[in-house]
Amino acid sequence: MPAPRIGMPTRRGILAALLAAAFPACGLAADLSPGLWEITLETRVADQPGFTPEPFRLKQCLTAADAKDPSALLGGLGNPGASGCSYSDKSYSGNTFRFTMQCTGSFGIRSHGEVTFSADTMNGTVSASANVGGEKTELSNRISGRRLGGC
Repeated sequence: MPAPRIGMPTRRGILAALLAAAFPACGLAADLSPGLWEITLETRVADQPGFTPEPFRLKQCLTAADAKDPSALLGGLGNPGASGCSYSDKSYSGNTFRFTMQCTGSFGIRSHGEVTFSADTMNGTVSASANVGGEKTELSNRISGRRLGGC
């Protein structure tokens, strides 16, 4: 049976879970600047080498209050398939956040990765295993973000 194709609604749910992992509610939040942020997710699927979708981009305004909880960048991405996320491991080293996370929603996402922050940028990688259409799918993701200016 061929591996399932990942459509836009599925990618949005997976992105929501990956961003939840990348933006913990504590730790590096003080390093982020409020303003308009553009977050980009580039996804590759191990068993679909020809699957090279355009990067998924999200723009989100981060207020001064939101900067205390960067998970606010998830606003508008709520997807029930990316629910029940919790960390089994997380650590900080300087401005780098490393984590292992599991989501119990319909995608059953298990991921690990690291994201490095500055006041105006973020870059990282996340490897994930998700249940897409009843099939286990391995994903390799590159997350990047940049502050575009004021809201």
